[in-house]
Amino acid sequence: MRHFGKLVMVGMAAASLAVATGSASAADDIVLGYVDDLSALVAEAGNDSLKGVKLAVSEANATGGVGGKKIRLVVYDGKVDTQLTSTYISRAIEDDGAVAVFGGNVSGAIPSAMTIVNEEKVPFFSMSAATDSFTNPVTPYFFRFGPSNSQDAAAVAQLISEAGLKKVAIINNSLPFGLDGSKAITAALKEKGVDVVINEVYEVNSTDVSPQVVKVRDAKPEAVVVWPYPADGGRVLRTMAQLNLNVPTVIARVALFDAFRELAGKAADGVLVPNTVDTERPEVKAMLDKLTAEFGQRPPTMYIAMGYDGAKAAIQALQDSKVQAALKSDDLPAARVALRDALESIGTFSSLQGAAGNTLKFSSQSHQGLHGNNIFVWAQVQDGKLKKADPKSFAPKN
Repeated sequence: MRHFGKLVMVGMAAASLAVATGSASAADDIVLGYVDDLSALVAEAGNDSLKGVKLAVSEANATGGVGGKKIRLVVYDGKVDTQLTSTYISRAIEDDGAVAVFGGNVSGAIPSAMTIVNEEKVPFFSMSAATDSFTNPVTPYFFRFGPSNSQDAAAVAQLISEAGLKKVAIINNSLPFGLDGSKAITAALKEKGVDVVINEVYEVNSTDVSPQVVKVRDAKPEAVVVWPYPADGGRVLRTMAQLNLNVPTVIARVALFDAFRELAGKAADGVLVPNTVDTERPEVKAMLDKLTAEFGQRPPTMYIAMGYDGAKAAIQALQDSKVQAALKSDDLPAARVALRDALESIGTFSSLQGAAGNTLKFSSQSHQGLHGNNIFVWAQVQDGKLKKADPKSFAPKN
């Protein structure tokens, strides 16, 4: 017997998007599912990506939707839970009739989700789940809209190399994100001729990471790279400060979370983090202004941009003639396959991530949308806030 749990309230609000702006019945809507962590360890990523999706859907519905149909979102809170995530994806597909499903900020839940969407032949728009193997090799219905761990790692290694630092320590949690990130940064640093003097791993729920931090400190690194989740990352930074491990530090994307910066406090000051959102781009600023008006102020992070990019790509692909023909014939399975094919055949989509002019590119050989060397904009933590950083300022602390 299946146990579906409760549809979260945010899902009810999201599901009203279409009917609130038109007279179409639910049967006339194009349904998109959204299943992600909205209340647990990486809820900020899930909620911010959802805001980006909702903004793009709202814009499309305000101009009549797609092919005369409004878009309706159904939203579920999968938390950091494989069973919840898998069951809610099944519910979005089987009960709600979603033509595609969004989510994928939780790496640990992706393998089972990938199995479902590939078996059901439903496109899955993954946000920030960064494990490299998710898109290498390609699986038919899984598309990633954020950077992979290897892309993060290449940017971090380039930063460290250009700073002239040769001895680096890595400390990461034991979850798939941390383990895969550690593997990626080790390879990227080796390629740049930078030595990894020590790599320490800790359990994500550990209340004391001082044994690992002591070993890192005693290895005398010139810089430290941390690949954590928000709560444990804050604990690592505070422990580093308490044990006088005062060297240049990079945090893999998690420093973009409010929760991380609040928990780390002053210990996070000066930390650098790769982001994909350049607020100096006029089109990025325009999107963020709309998002603030609709949902309130949020830090300008990659999670918002991933959701917005993914939804815009979906809306463009939904306009494909074969997708439209299948939808008009009420042939949902054919519409899903046609949508997958449209993502690959259209291939290039505009993106608000990276430098101006950056695009997402998909093909039958690549479902990793972000590409090239213009993906990242460096951010730095200062007084609990994020500010745009000059990567050339990455140097040993006084």
